[in-house]
Amino acid sequence: MRPAIDRRAFLGATAAGLILPVRPALARLWPISGFTHGVASGHPGPGAVTLWTRFASVTGAATVLKLEVAEDQGMSRIIARAEANAGPESWGTAQARVTGLPDGKWLWYRFTAPDGSMSTVGRTKTLPAGKLDQLKVAVLSCSNRPFGHFNAYAHAAVRDDIDAVIHLGDYIYEYPMGSYPEQVMPGREILPVDEILMIDDYRQRYASYRTDPGLQAIHARFPMIAIWDDHEFANDTWKGGAQNHQDDEGVWNLRRDAALKAHREWLMSPEVPWHRYDFGDLVSVLTLDTRMSGRDKQLDLNAALKAGPEGIKAFASGEWQNPARTLLGAEQEAWFAREVAASVKTGQRWQLIAQQVVMGDIMTPKNALEFLAPGADARAQGYVKGGIAASQAGIPGAQDMWSGYPQARRRLLKAMADAGADPIVIAGDSHNAWAFNHSLDGTPVAAEFGVHSVTSPGYESALAADPALIRAALLQSSPGMQWCDTSRRGYLTLSFNAAETRCDWVFMDTIKTVSMATSAPQAAVVKRGKRKMTLA
Repeated sequence: MRPAIDRRAFLGATAAGLILPVRPALARLWPISGFTHGVASGHPGPGAVTLWTRFASVTGAATVLKLEVAEDQGMSRIIARAEANAGPESWGTAQARVTGLPDGKWLWYRFTAPDGSMSTVGRTKTLPAGKLDQLKVAVLSCSNRPFGHFNAYAHAAVRDDIDAVIHLGDYIYEYPMGSYPEQVMPGREILPVDEILMIDDYRQRYASYRTDPGLQAIHARFPMIAIWDDHEFANDTWKGGAQNHQDDEGVWNLRRDAALKAHREWLMSPEVPWHRYDFGDLVSVLTLDTRMSGRDKQLDLNAALKAGPEGIKAFASGEWQNPARTLLGAEQEAWFAREVAASVKTGQRWQLIAQQVVMGDIMTPKNALEFLAPGADARAQGYVKGGIAASQAGIPGAQDMWSGYPQARRRLLKAMADAGADPIVIAGDSHNAWAFNHSLDGTPVAAEFGVHSVTSPGYESALAADPALIRAALLQSSPGMQWCDTSRRGYLTLSFNAAETRCDWVFMDTIKTVSMATSAPQAAVVKRGKRKMTLA
């Protein structure tokens, strides 16, 4: 239970410009004043981009920053100027939407404070217009700072072949320090130390994460399209609450609104979370919110499992297949159907569906108990036994993914098929790497690539078997699954041209030390018009 704080008084004071929280303890992780967290860019458009920094004045008062955009890194050829406000109402974060820029060009920018101090110089890129021959994007997800070093961010940040970055969420985690993980890696501490519930909590947590040099570097070098997942709010969020929100933690809507405000302060995003970004005539990126805006509450599969065979049978034929259940909500479903069709009509060759949770079905193998680490506790054994029982009844164990909303998934796939799209679906959330082919009534519709996490642990945290054996068992038990990796951290890239899309999974050697070393990669290819992937 957290101490009571008069939220209205706090927000009123900040809105009036009276306070900018500055605590000596925070200096352990970031400077008390000045440009504290580097620069960033995001939400790119044709000839437009949003530019970001954070500045805290010595007095804590609001500050007007000057912003310059140039054609060169040396900032000698200035092509645009703007202003951005860094004040208490946004906890010092400052954003400016700059328009009238050239399409599809690398540009450089910096902020200047009234005292003459300057931010670092950042690089960004607007969306290209017209004909585009190729595009490469990096895709990342699930970065829990206390688990280890953000080597995946650092590795992607130094690459010269990436045009933009897509972050699929779980950019931060809400848990108190020392709970997930129980042992915090030295040097990977976070603030506040308690679970984050209110606006100041969420702001401090973002600030803690953004002190990481790899994360600062990737923001400073590429424009980012960022969507949220559940941990930007609380674990297993749905439109009316979350698994990790209890009654004694206050009103859910207040916590949700605080999380939304902090997310928009630190990560540039459109007002409506579902959005279409056109990279010339080559790729339309359609971002979705499968998490918070329209999602119905996850079903309780455990209750059905406890009821035995009859309970499982009732679950499979009952609410699980209810066509009224939705992951997106009616408004977003209608928007997606319109926009995916419009993308095809206007000539974009590929439709990249950027969303949070795995779309494919992951079925628990019959022999999954053999994969547990020796001495696995009763909770782990019970979880696996439940997954086996569900899979034998044709029900995937993960009801928080699209597999918990099968009719909503069918509607989304039908919208893609009806539009004649060439879709690539990407998913985060699971912490492991996946590849699926999706069909509708036997006809191929889309390939899906799941990105493994930056640091958050995957299956390997509970399993001791050879990952190759686990992969073989999952492929045998899970229709549509083409490949998986259940043991490594990293990110993926997608390379598009008119004929094919190539996915490359990049696996970092370690997160225990700062390292740019990688282990054996894996690739997959989707030929245009085939709507299914093959391993490369």
